[in-house]
Amino acid sequence: MDYYELLGLNKEPFAMTPDPNFFYQSKIHGECLNRLEISLRLNRGLNVVIGGVGSGKTTLSRLLLGRFVHFGKDFRFHLILDPSWKDDYEFLYYLMKLFGLDNFSGLQTDMMDEIEHYLLDMAISQQKKIVIIIDEGQKMNSSQIEILRTLLNFETNNAKLIQIIIFAQNEFKALLDKHDNFKDRIAFAYTLNPLTLGETGKFIQHRLKIAGLPEDVEIFTENAVDMIYEKTNGYPRKIVKACHNLLLDMIVDEKNVVQSEDVFKRMKDSDPFNV
Repeated sequence: MDYYELLGLNKEPFAMTPDPNFFYQSKIHGECLNRLEISLRLNRGLNVVIGGVGSGKTTLSRLLLGRFVHFGKDFRFHLILDPSWKDDYEFLYYLMKLFGLDNFSGLQTDMMDEIEHYLLDMAISQQKKIVIIIDEGQKMNSSQIEILRTLLNFETNNAKLIQIIIFAQNEFKALLDKHDNFKDRIAFAYTLNPLTLGETGKFIQHRLKIAGLPEDVEIFTENAVDMIYEKTNGYPRKIVKACHNLLLDMIVDEKNVVQSEDVFKRMKDSDPFNV
């Protein structure tokens, strides 16, 4: 029997995977998601979302993809999870494979030409809008930013041939500041701030409800939520990790509710609030 079944739940409420089914639409996350969708549908080009570790960037990318599953047949998405290419050649080779291209000489100029021809064909002949979503964008270097800038220059008289969404940590801002000609192309920029205290409580309760907890049942007291917020600073991933450990403690200690003293005890024994 899984631990959550002991609580009368039918799913694990605080899993670390970015499951869109557990998404809590806070004001900032909901606004960011809606504006990204609008930007894509209007074919605006470059979009950048910046947030700290565990702020919900990966979950947002999955949710955005989900919105286009049934209603975005004109779109073709490509997801890049780890942009850690050792050099420009490897980056271009990766893009070629991503687009299903294998007829190239190996010269970088030829690779760019092949990519441009592919994008033209998709836009004009196939009537498809190509979107690249890059997670962990802070791992890219300056020359790779320049390649992306070149891709964004590919366009017809009335439409861009490719759209790019970059999800990155805060240090990506320093890289942007070194490339004004790339930064100027950003059509939509957004910073994901942590959840507020009120949103933290709703976030926890929402995940428990999705997992099957009846609405009239309370597992985390108000004071416990206050302390969780204080120690996680409202970052969703830290909240998830903390709540998972606190639920396990509650089961082991044969309790029915997590109270502030339980959070304090967990803080003394270990540090579940860091990622």
